[in-house]
This record gives sequence, structure tokens and C-alpha cells, in this order.
Amino acid sequence: MSQAVHSVVFQDAVLEGLEREQVARRRVAFEFAGEGFEFFRIWIVNLLLTIVTLGIYSAWAKVRTQRYFYGSTRLDGASFDYLASPLSILKGRLVAFAMLLVYVLASEFVPLLGAVLMLFFIAIMPWVIVRGLAFRNHYSAWRGLRFGFDGRVGEAYVVFLLWPLLSVLTLGLLFPYAFFRQQRFIIDNTRYGVTHFSFAAGAGKFYTLFLIVLGVFLAGAIVAGVLGTVFPPLSILLMVAMYLLAMALFAVRLTNLRFNNTTIDRHATAADYRLGSYAALMFTNTLAIVLTLGLFYPWAKVRSARYAAAHIALDADGDLDRFVADQGAALSAVGGEIGDVFDVNLGF
Repeated sequence: MSQAVHSVVFQDAVLEGLEREQVARRRVAFEFAGEGFEFFRIWIVNLLLTIVTLGIYSAWAKVRTQRYFYGSTRLDGASFDYLASPLSILKGRLVAFAMLLVYVLASEFVPLLGAVLMLFFIAIMPWVIVRGLAFRNHYSAWRGLRFGFDGRVGEAYVVFLLWPLLSVLTLGLLFPYAFFRQQRFIIDNTRYGVTHFSFAAGAGKFYTLFLIVLGVFLAGAIVAGVLGTVFPPLSILLMVAMYLLAMALFAVRLTNLRFNNTTIDRHATAADYRLGSYAALMFTNTLAIVLTLGLFYPWAKVRSARYAAAHIALDADGDLDRFVADQGAALSAVGGEIGDVFDVNLGF
């Protein structure tokens, strides 16, 4: 009798454990509540004020746009927040504009100085990328916790300058590897609170991605060349179609590759972009923008955001509320709220 009771108790405990595990592990979908006409009103005001103020309002326009899309995107019932100040962005853009103006004038009147400045801009590009990523993440938040970026400038020089240079020297053979290193650098150094994201994909998957896209493009070029001997205009249309198809294929496979190999703590991101639906989205957005002379842009941007939210999710292993609370405690333990260190955006 005692053994039977113990057996029943053990079975109940196992079932209860399985139920808790099923509750703990769940797929949390992103939601996007933005509307095309609603964003159109924001966009048209931003555009007009930017023109009237000779570009000065563009910083405020960016903040309004970012806050709209962040606030319209929800995960597990909570929306995202964009916390940047327009003045911080304006300072960065003024610096970037001044640098561009000096370069243009130097190239026009002192070509040698223009060439030197171009080399200088290339040399500081990794620093600009790190600062831009740090700025964007620091001013992005979810459930009261900011994101962050801890990438080192020295490593950025390796992945954004050294490896691309080696790719050129090897006639492109190392380009997929360079691209892999860049993606891993960005994801591994991104954090939410004090917990870093982790990227598990290897370089081989990036070589597969580039080979598939290159194969599609070359096949299209061959077919277009053959048809061009019969009817040249058809060749041009086919080349454009193959180019758009290759770009859509690259975006779909890269998005799935990045999100399906990214984790944070016990949680994992997931994506299921599909070539047919994404290519249709790209084609209809592009066609509508062309036919409306750009006025469809707000609707295109909203449609793209809605597609992303519908095809990206978080596989949560545990209660996200507890995860956020743990992150908050950890942040307090290492010194509390992060100060506004990254106050220059440089156009990002």
C-alpha cells in the first residue's frame, strides 16, 4: 500500500514538473500596432519641418519616428522605449555635416588634402560604428531596462577594417568570414541590462549563405544573357528581377541566420522569414513608392515593421518578469543607473 502511494505521489510530482516546464518554456511573439496613415501624419510633418529648418529639425524627426516605432512594438505585453534626446543627435549630425563639408571643399580645391581626409574617415570608421551602436543601444529600453553595447574599438578595427582588407586581397574569398566576424562582434557585445547576447552560428553558414545568393544571381545572369540574344529588353527586366530576388533571398536567410542562432541567458530569439512573402512585400512596397512619387513610404515602413514583428519571436525559458527583476538587481549591484555617457550620435 505504501509503495502504491509513493508511486502515485511520484507520478504527480513528475506531471507537475512537466506542466511547470511547459509553462516556463513558451514562444513569445512580437506585436506591432502601428498604422500607415498614423505614421504618415508624423512623417509629413517631420519632412516639412526638416525642409523649412534646413535640416535642423531632422534630429527631432528621427526621435519622433523612433519613438513611434519603438512604442508600437510590444513583447510580452510591454512596448519598447527610445530615450535619446534630439539635442544629442543634433550635435552628432552637426559634427558629421562639418566633416563632410570640409571633405567636399578640400576635394574641390585641394585634391591631395581631400584624399588624405578620405583615408582619415576610413581610419575612424570602426570608432564611429562602435559609438553609433553604443548610442543606439544605450537609449533603447524594454520594461525599464536599457540595452547596451560593450564592443571595444580595437576589435572593431580588426573586424571592420582588417578582415575586409584581407577579403579584397584574397579576391573576395574571405568576405563571408569577414561578414561573419562583424555579425558576431555586434551580437556578442550587445547586452540587455548586464546580460550579453550570444551568437552561436559558425562561419560555414555564412559561406553557404553567400554561395546560394551568388548562385541565384549568376544563374539569372546566364538566363538573361541567353534571352538577350533573342529580345534585349527582356534581358534587362530579367536581370533586374534576379537582382531583387537575390537581395530578398539574402535578407531572408541572413535574418533567419542571425535570430535563429542568438540567445540571451536561457532565452533564444527565432525568425521564420519566407522568401515568397518577403519578396512580395519588397516588390509591392517598391512599386507603390515609385508610383506615388515617395508618398507611400510611411505605409511601406509600417508594413515592413509589421512583417518583422509577425515573423520574429522570443523563445522564453522562464518568466520574463523575473528575468527583468534579476537584471535590475544586477545593475544596482554594479553601480546603479548608467549615466548619459554616449551623448554624440554621429548620424546613426
